[in-house]
Amino acid sequence: PESIGAKKRRVYTHFEDLKNAYFDVRSNSDALVPDAGGRGGGAAGSSGKPAGTDGLKQFTEMLCKFTRYSRFDTLASLKYGDLYNLSSIVSSIEFDRDEEYFATAGVTKKIKIFEYNAILQDQVGVHYPIREMACKSKISCLSWNSYVKSQIASSDYEGIVSLWDAYSGQCVMQFDEHERRAWSVDFSRTDPTRLASGSDDTKVRIWSTKQKRSVATIHSRANICCVKFNSHTANHIAFGSADHHIHYFDLRKLSEPLFVFKGHRKAVSYVKFLGPDELVSASTDSTLKLWNVNSKECVRTFSGHSNEKNFVGLTANGDYIACGSENNSVCTYYRSL
Repeated sequence: PESIGAKKRRVYTHFEDLKNAYFDVRSNSDALVPDAGGRGGGAAGSSGKPAGTDGLKQFTEMLCKFTRYSRFDTLASLKYGDLYNLSSIVSSIEFDRDEEYFATAGVTKKIKIFEYNAILQDQVGVHYPIREMACKSKISCLSWNSYVKSQIASSDYEGIVSLWDAYSGQCVMQFDEHERRAWSVDFSRTDPTRLASGSDDTKVRIWSTKQKRSVATIHSRANICCVKFNSHTANHIAFGSADHHIHYFDLRKLSEPLFVFKGHRKAVSYVKFLGPDELVSASTDSTLKLWNVNSKECVRTFSGHSNEKNFVGLTANGDYIACGSENNSVCTYYRSL
């Protein structure tokens, strides 16, 4: 475990961030709790709690979460690649809905599915996938269906979006309306028959697993790098593009976006919703940004990793946001700092 001294040094390094977070919490807390007569500024509210107690408790919880973790531990190493294919760049790693299996894909033109617990338990030199699906082109992105456990979608460099049965290993449907490379694909979390893809042809296409033709198209002016459904609502979708912006749409009105989030200085490579009202974006300007969908403002900017060229990945778990870095490391940020 991390020593008290190491925690103190980390707190000192981020002292300015912590100070700003403290004052933000206090300003939004019950520092001016109404007194018994209903007037602000009382020393205690009607509940008898000292003014600002809730704010101090919130900041204490924040500080505990910030200092809770200090490093990553390697649980297992997965040797990726093929004997006859030396190029083994992984473009996408995705867990299924129950986190029992995960799929990898990339320039090897194969989707490989592994059993998570087996990887952790078997300390062997080479791990073999339980299922392998061969594709005709390099794969850019994967997305599991959160309702149909066996269903996984892929997008590739030829602009094809494919729907696979992970149990049988068969491709059950292909969508081929994109005219250039498709960078991203995402299943809706609220409608298991709906998925979206974004492409270098500057279009986001909405698909249904019940038909081969797209059901809707969003036209943009720049290459689409990533697309993501709001996992808490049925009709909202965000995509990042080479114009440095995040475009937020309501699928019931595709003529114009609900809002365009501006602030990145280079292409937006990833977007991910942290909740119904918050999304985080990654850019090749070496920053992540946290946005509030309701206030339409950038809540916080995270910097410290290096990302000027490649798509290095983005994920989130609770209050922690992680991304890759071009110095061969993984960086984790606490959402409130």
